[in-house]
Amino acid sequence: MVGTTNNATLGLSNGIVSPLETGVYRAGQTFPIDIYVNTHGQAVNAVAAYINYNPSLLAVDAIDYTGSVFTIQWESSTNLPVGMIKIGRSIAGSTINSTNAKIATLMLRGLTDTTPSSDNFTFDFVAGDASRSAVFLADTQGGNNILSGVYNARYSLDGTPPANVSSFTATSGDGQISLNWVNPTSDFAGVKILRKTGSYPTSPTDGTQVYDSTGTSYVDTGLTNGITYYYTAFSRDIVVNYSSGAQASAIPKDSIVPASIATLAATALTARTVKLDWTAVGDDGTTGTATNYDIRYSTTAITAANFSSATPVSGAPTPRVNGTAETMIVASLNGDTSYYFAIKAIDKSSNAGTISNVLSAKTYRTADINNNSYVNMQDVSIMMAYWGNAAKPPADINQDGYVNMQDVSIMMSQWG
Repeated sequence: MVGTTNNATLGLSNGIVSPLETGVYRAGQTFPIDIYVNTHGQAVNAVAAYINYNPSLLAVDAIDYTGSVFTIQWESSTNLPVGMIKIGRSIAGSTINSTNAKIATLMLRGLTDTTPSSDNFTFDFVAGDASRSAVFLADTQGGNNILSGVYNARYSLDGTPPANVSSFTATSGDGQISLNWVNPTSDFAGVKILRKTGSYPTSPTDGTQVYDSTGTSYVDTGLTNGITYYYTAFSRDIVVNYSSGAQASAIPKDSIVPASIATLAATALTARTVKLDWTAVGDDGTTGTATNYDIRYSTTAITAANFSSATPVSGAPTPRVNGTAETMIVASLNGDTSYYFAIKAIDKSSNAGTISNVLSAKTYRTADINNNSYVNMQDVSIMMAYWGNAAKPPADINQDGYVNMQDVSIMMSQWG
């Protein structure tokens, strides 16, 4: 406040009744400021508002008299001299007695960033000087100047955005993603988060808005499992300068694992192969269809703890709907060897069911060429038919590429 409030006062307001002595606006932004008079209980009929400003920081784009209670214009200028606004208004046949009588609205535009340490929008005022800002009393003495004080203003013009939020993370859930972040500690008024599929949002208008407030967490629901969602969080200041944006992404996934397979059976077919049979389970427990199978074998017992270190089986069938019979043949095994088998069903969110029942099967003896569980003359007869054959036929017991006396020696060691 410059002067006193004994009589009339002039002030600047952004549309509220109390004086706006400070305000923050964006550089380049146009904003309205009202000029008003408080007559302090006295009847007035004319005002003069002369205002100084820095034309390198602020521009006056227009003076709007819409809604002014002073209906007669006798002075209006924004360029004599540069950096001064001159407004003179009066009313005929009536008087004004008000605490907030509008004189005019200034449409200002910020030109460059500034954070002033003192008022940068000031009334040209000297108490009792009617040639400057003045408020004239409606009386029979020719209009006495009763302006005793003014409220100047300080405008900060901010074109600098705040820092990005930090520690921005996206955590997958079932049909949802949990977002968490830490807000900047200064020049912060809120954070706006947008979502897209395929790429990150590049601006505060690019994508679907999921959040716009001052918190530090949000759960984005109603999402489709298996789809990658990309998020950008744009922090903003009080004049809506947005930061460059922090990014995070996640894929919502099903939290219900497939049921454990309890029907696994293993049957040796040859010295090299074992047939596995089981009944399919679902994607969610026993509901639906799983996405794939993880089948393992080992020459030692398989447990839940060592399942991942057992040998994976390639060529597992694509799962069918829950309750359907499944089968596959595991090949390239060693003869006369006991193998343990186990299986897990996997869903589309890569959730694995618990380990199946574990069981073993022993491959046939390698010299049992006809797989009748005996090594005898029938096997010798088959071997003789392939004698010297270099195409690794079943009679090539040691798989060295030839059917010869080495194979006969192995067969004799397994006779019977």
